[in-house]
Amino acid sequence: MSQKEPPRQITVPEMAPHVHAFGAGENKVIKISAWLINWITAALEEGKIKPYDMLPSKSDLAFHIGVSRGTVQSAFRYVEDCGYIESKQKIGTYIKDTISGYKLKKLTSKRELAVEAIKKHMVEHGYKEGDLLISTRKLASLTGISNTTIRTALGSLISLGIIGKKYNSFIVLTSSFKADGVETKTLAEKVAESIKIYASANLNPGDRLPSNSELAGMFDVSIKTIHDASKLLVREGILYSRRGRYGTIYLGENQPAHAEMYSYEKVEQKIRHYISQNCAIGDKLPAIKVLADEFELSSKTIKKALDNLAEEGFLTFSRGRNGGTFVTDIPQEGAEAYQWLALTNDYIPGNKNSELNN
Repeated sequence: MSQKEPPRQITVPEMAPHVHAFGAGENKVIKISAWLINWITAALEEGKIKPYDMLPSKSDLAFHIGVSRGTVQSAFRYVEDCGYIESKQKIGTYIKDTISGYKLKKLTSKRELAVEAIKKHMVEHGYKEGDLLISTRKLASLTGISNTTIRTALGSLISLGIIGKKYNSFIVLTSSFKADGVETKTLAEKVAESIKIYASANLNPGDRLPSNSELAGMFDVSIKTIHDASKLLVREGILYSRRGRYGTIYLGENQPAHAEMYSYEKVEQKIRHYISQNCAIGDKLPAIKVLADEFELSSKTIKKALDNLAEEGFLTFSRGRNGGTFVTDIPQEGAEAYQWLALTNDYIPGNKNSELNN
C-alpha cells in the first residue's frame, strides 16, 4: 500500500449499509458482497472515497447490518477476490486502486461453478416453472460439490430469480435461462497453478515459499485464497506446510513429505473421519473437554483442530444453554485423510472402545 497522505478511515454511517432485511432463503454473503461492490464503485466515481481509504472494521459493519462477523468476513473475501479491496494484517481493509492501470481479473469461484452445475442439471432434466428442485444433499452428491457450496449457489439462483424458496424446498420460477459453461477451475485451483509455476521457476526443492501475505500481493488475491491454493498443492505433494517459523516448503514434483503431523492435525483427521462415518448435518459433537480427555491432549489443541474444520465449513459454534459444536457439512475423505492414520499405532479401525476411534 503506497500513498503520500495517511489513509482516511471510512465510517459506518457514511456507508449507510441498508442491507439488514434478508428475504427467505436469501444468501446474506451474496447480498452484502453485491452491496459492497456497488457502494465502492459508486463512491469512487462520485469522489466520496479514494483508493487506500480504510473500510470500517468487520465487527462494526456486522453489528450495524445485524449479521455475524464471519458473514461480513466471507463477504470481504469475495469482494477482495473481485479486486475491489485488500486486507493487511494489523492494518485493516482498504480500497484498491481499480482505475489506475489495474485490470480486474475474472476468476471462477466455487460458488460460480456450483451455480452452473445446478443450472446444467435443471436443463438436462427438463425442469419447468413450478417444479420442485431435488434436495441440497442430492445435488451435492450428483455434482460432487460440498453441501455448503451448493447452498451458497442456491442463494445465488434465488437472487437471479431462477428459483425461489417454498417451505423447506426450492421451486423453479423460470426455465428461460441457459448454462453458461464457465471454466471448470476454481479460483484456488488457478492460483495453485500460478504458485506451482512460480516455485518451479524460482525455487529449489527444500526452499521456503514467500509468506501467504507476500503471495497474495504477487497474485492479486486474498490471503484466504492463497491458503486454499497451498492446501491443494500440499495434497499433491508439491508443498509441505508447517505453522510457525517453519513456513511452507517447496518439495518439487512427486516429493512427499515424511515429517510427523502436529497433534492438532492428527486430531483434526480423526474428527474429520468420525464426522464422515457417524454424523449427519446438524448433529452436535462432544464438548471440547470430553474430546480433550478422549485424546489425552489439551483443550487448546482440540480447539485448534475444531477451528480448522470450522474454517473449512464442516463445523459451526453456538453459545448458550443449548450451544456447542455442530456439523454443517460432511467431509469427503480421500487417501490424504489417512496420511497419519496409516503411520500411528493408536488408531485401530473398528475399535469400539472409543467413540472417536471408529
